[in-house]
Amino acid sequence: MRLMRDYFASLGDSAHPNSTDPRARAITRFQELLLVSFREFSVITDEMILSERRRFRSEIINSIESFSKRSAIRNLKTLGRFSKDQAGLIYDALYKAMCIVPPAGPVNPPPTLLTPHDGTEEKPETRIELRTFQYFLSEIATWARNEKIVMNGFQQRIDREIAEHEFIDRLFFFWDTSCRGALSFQDLVSGLDGVMFNDLMENIEWFFNLHDKNKDGFLTKDEVLTLSESFLFIFRYEVGDAYLGAVSRFMTNAFEYGDALLPAPEGADANHEGADDGREPTSPSIIESNQPYLNLATFRMVVLADEVLESFFETDLSGSFKLEPVPDAELPVSGSGLLGDLWSTIATDSNKKMFNMFTDEIGKTIGKHQIINRPSIGRYTTLEEPKARESLLTPSMRKSPSKASLSAASTATLAPSSSSTLSVDTKSQSKDLPQVPPSASLSPMVHAVNARLMERTPFAIDDAKDDEYESDDEIDANDNDDRVMDEVDAFLEAHDSGLTEADKEVANDLLHAEPLK
Repeated sequence: MRLMRDYFASLGDSAHPNSTDPRARAITRFQELLLVSFREFSVITDEMILSERRRFRSEIINSIESFSKRSAIRNLKTLGRFSKDQAGLIYDALYKAMCIVPPAGPVNPPPTLLTPHDGTEEKPETRIELRTFQYFLSEIATWARNEKIVMNGFQQRIDREIAEHEFIDRLFFFWDTSCRGALSFQDLVSGLDGVMFNDLMENIEWFFNLHDKNKDGFLTKDEVLTLSESFLFIFRYEVGDAYLGAVSRFMTNAFEYGDALLPAPEGADANHEGADDGREPTSPSIIESNQPYLNLATFRMVVLADEVLESFFETDLSGSFKLEPVPDAELPVSGSGLLGDLWSTIATDSNKKMFNMFTDEIGKTIGKHQIINRPSIGRYTTLEEPKARESLLTPSMRKSPSKASLSAASTATLAPSSSSTLSVDTKSQSKDLPQVPPSASLSPMVHAVNARLMERTPFAIDDAKDDEYESDDEIDANDNDDRVMDEVDAFLEAHDSGLTEADKEVANDLLHAEPLK
């Protein structure tokens, strides 16, 4: 190594310092090296250089990316609870999203009034905007993408689309702690660290803070409805009515708990004393939709009152974020030769889309085209709804002034923005739902069942009680039925050869009796 350093340091010296010819003494070692290079490497052409570049292109790019990844991870302020390998997976997903949806470019830090004593300043860094973040999150979270399994008789493929919803936009600004309108690699690592390693109570608090817009520790009525819409977005492709019923029960309990904990209006004590005379006690004061309404403790109590939501916050929410290795990008193949040019012309993205559309149309014609939406969680695979826990509300707390507004708002605002059209009504009973095989498309079946149950008109028998007394006509009809059964039994006994003579006479007397009127 020292000899090489000394040699390159002396390239400016004369190659023949002891020569008597002044022209020879003027030749430097660099010029002599250049002459040897032209003589020895004259066989190397531009075509050979391009060929070797294509040959080692993948290795060179991987080496550069590996160095860049190590540098980015090393420059992070904190890894949180992630290991370096897990942070590398986040880096891969981030830069894959940047390749698909390129960001605006490196963002310069805001100017500072004072310079630190050590002279270090924040360097420009690449940040992603909302559109790139949507693609990044679709690679990380199962509910942030729409996955459709398409079968048309010729092929089976998975079509993945980026989901768009206000919940994803809210998460973007929730992780943008510096309020720059863009996220850095550090912001993504810190944001994922705040949700992927949480337990039950931490996930409940995280979800509450995500929807608490002004960070005052309370949710308004509008924010409660927005939170319910976030539930519906996450559960939009789940099989059955389990999650749909859980969201409906959550809304009912949230408004009942919230109204029960509101302070009583002025003069309520006097009205309450007169309640013994038969008058209705005064209801809690009614607040506006944008005023503090539900605190964290009440929200936690409402969530824990439902088994489905409890399991979601305990395991499913953190488990929906998956860090998986990103497959190596396929570099464009060389177009040299007739076959290479032909294949590069055929194997394009537009041609693949046209081929998929063509096979889908043929599948629809022959009746084999089928689309199944893949669930984000996939805990329940049948249409059976699990039994809900008994409500923790006491009968005295069920007189809620928000029930009327809840029923109107739930149908108007709780329709998910995606293609799913699930209903929010939980009066449907899963035991009446038809069972379909797992291979069939379940989402249209669920939609049809929900629509049919929503359109069902109430009947008087629905309000009937089990302990009501029977009418006189029903008692007479039951007696007539008993007489008919006695006649049938008598006829059978009369034609039975095993009967005694006395038994046959009794049977004949019953048969020849007067008919019923």
